[in-house]
Amino acid sequence: MDRNDLAYLSGGRPRVALAALATLLLDGRLRTSYAGKLYQVTGATAADPVEQAALAQRSTIKEALETLTEHESVLAVESDLIGRDLVSRTWLGRRRTNAAGRDLVEQAKQTRQSAPVRIALNGLTSVPDDKLRAQLAGATKKAGSLRGQGTGGWSVPTSEYGESSGSSSSGT
Repeated sequence: MDRNDLAYLSGGRPRVALAALATLLLDGRLRTSYAGKLYQVTGATAADPVEQAALAQRSTIKEALETLTEHESVLAVESDLIGRDLVSRTWLGRRRTNAAGRDLVEQAKQTRQSAPVRIALNGLTSVPDDKLRAQLAGATKKAGSLRGQGTGGWSVPTSEYGESSGSSSSGT
């Protein structure tokens, strides 16, 4: 089981994207500019297709997480785990780690792991750098209700990482 497999089994496609970006930012292969945009450090190489897709990002961390979650390399991780019968579909059509996949995650948590694998298994809480953890946490927060913010109680439906979907509904 590699970092991407464990990340998917622990948190789905968003965790795969998070683990790859965090790994690249922690080891310095990817950095953020003063404008908050990601850029690849000269000479940086990728260890796998997900990292390759992450290194190609020239956007904010939030936008990169959203893009990577739907990238073909992350979808390939999902397909591989489905093929290995570690992920199943629920009756609602969602993907879910099954008992065999959860057992592998629990086994991995019992052994000493590198920081990237700990991030894959546990998410943001395992990012060792406080500043990076704060940047990643800000990028993954969902926007909540705008109630109490002078908007008349309107709330905006959001995507998984907090981007507005473009429609509004009245909240009371």
